[in-house]
Amino acid sequence: MEVQPLQQGSMFDGEKDGRMVKIMPVNRIATKADLGEIVAGFDQKAFQRRQDENPRQPVEKILLVCMGHEPDLKAELELQAKPFKIDVEVVDILRDKSQLEFKRDAEAKLTIRDGDLVIENFYPMNLLQKLSLQQEQVGEWRELVDSVMVDWNYDGAVLQPAVVDVPGRDELVVGRYKVPADAGTIRVKITDLLSESWEGNIDG
Repeated sequence: MEVQPLQQGSMFDGEKDGRMVKIMPVNRIATKADLGEIVAGFDQKAFQRRQDENPRQPVEKILLVCMGHEPDLKAELELQAKPFKIDVEVVDILRDKSQLEFKRDAEAKLTIRDGDLVIENFYPMNLLQKLSLQQEQVGEWRELVDSVMVDWNYDGAVLQPAVVDVPGRDELVVGRYKVPADAGTIRVKITDLLSESWEGNIDG
């Protein structure tokens, strides 16, 4: 994993493929408490300038490198960056028989369309990696999902799902849900067939 070093004094440890790289603690799993240094080091003026110039684009792209991490680390950092939009990727480096293997976070694309919350796509990276090794073909993302939970008014702390979509045998999750009129910050939790979860927000 080749990372370009930055000048001294930067909060980040380097740059890779257009993302600012932060090496998290390597002797334990990274937790939400470890994000404080990153958030405190955000250049608010630069973020504001970038947002003014390109309102639809993230003001920063960040890559967190860890040896294990809490599952909602990405979502928490994106939440703490508000009102600015940042793009966070988390990579776990697992050492296995001297081989360096990347364990990647799942990704999902959410949108609001015609009054519905729509899960456009879901990429459970570790499950897809296993399936590709087994050379199994996947028709659509819903085949990879065990359950979907939706909280229409997420308080930023505890998920309180109003929608619990757990399909029966030989059925798939719906992937499209009517948004209630009083919806605020919508939190979605998608769990794949390996019981690994992705969580993310979208404004109602």
